[in-house]
Amino acid sequence: MDINAGNVNALTTKINTSFNQYLTVAPSLYQRFSMTVASSAGENFYPRIAEIGGLREWVGQREIERLKVGGFRITNRTFEQTIAIRREDLEDDQFGVLTPAIEQLGYNASVMPDELVFDALMAGKTTICMDGQNFFDTDHQTWDENGKPVAYSNIGALASGETAGARWYLFDTTRPLKPMIFQTRRPFVLTAKTQLSEGNVFNGNEFIWGTDGRCAAGVGMWQLAYTSNRPLSAASFQDALTAMASLRRKDGTPYGIRPNLLVVPSNLESTVRLLLNAEFVPSTGSSTTVTVSNPWRGAADFIVAPRLSLTAGA
Repeated sequence: MDINAGNVNALTTKINTSFNQYLTVAPSLYQRFSMTVASSAGENFYPRIAEIGGLREWVGQREIERLKVGGFRITNRTFEQTIAIRREDLEDDQFGVLTPAIEQLGYNASVMPDELVFDALMAGKTTICMDGQNFFDTDHQTWDENGKPVAYSNIGALASGETAGARWYLFDTTRPLKPMIFQTRRPFVLTAKTQLSEGNVFNGNEFIWGTDGRCAAGVGMWQLAYTSNRPLSAASFQDALTAMASLRRKDGTPYGIRPNLLVVPSNLESTVRLLLNAEFVPSTGSSTTVTVSNPWRGAADFIVAPRLSLTAGA
């Protein structure tokens, strides 16, 4: 290819198309259990929320649920990736190297939300959330049916005789509020430094393309999330469902939480498929090989998330 303004402009158009194509084709997982929040500053402040409010009969004055400042903040971060190619390689039409590299830039930008959200999820045991506690904690406050405050844990504890396995997560994703937050400040775009008079071309003899964007991720509503490193089984799954269903408002009214999404690391894929998809399962307590209908078939959707830790007890 002759290196002139017309050919470079045509190349830029082609490169932008390659980048934008892969910016949208990568499958995303985070949207299944995260709310996307627009940001217009360096960080977003989120209010302290003690409970998920609900409608009540209007008797007397309104009961105002005041949002309290001082919950937590999510600070935006800037990410970039930049590549360069020598002028001689463009002259010799080495597009077989350039095009996949640009497509990979687009792909990497498209999976960045997943990376940030899953990293935030795995840090949930040490991340302050909307009630001032860690997102996954053993002493969140909830209430019993009489409105008496009681401690609640959204971390599954090992039962007698169990050995810790890889950590898994259970979510209720049916509400506008979600367990996790993806915060977007500036979308990823491709910038080219390809003008023949620019320093990198004129002095450095190379053409440069780079992408950058600003975003962040954090935790959302702890009431809608549960985690455990118990071996994933019918018993541990049922215990998680029961725990989440026990949550109530201050007046004793149940939240009505119905978990519908189980998120597991890659090494639990076969286990979760058997738990939620198998039509028949071995009968427990039988001395012979007997199968019965699987009561948990279709009880929830599941996601196998490659970014989750495979480490037992993590």
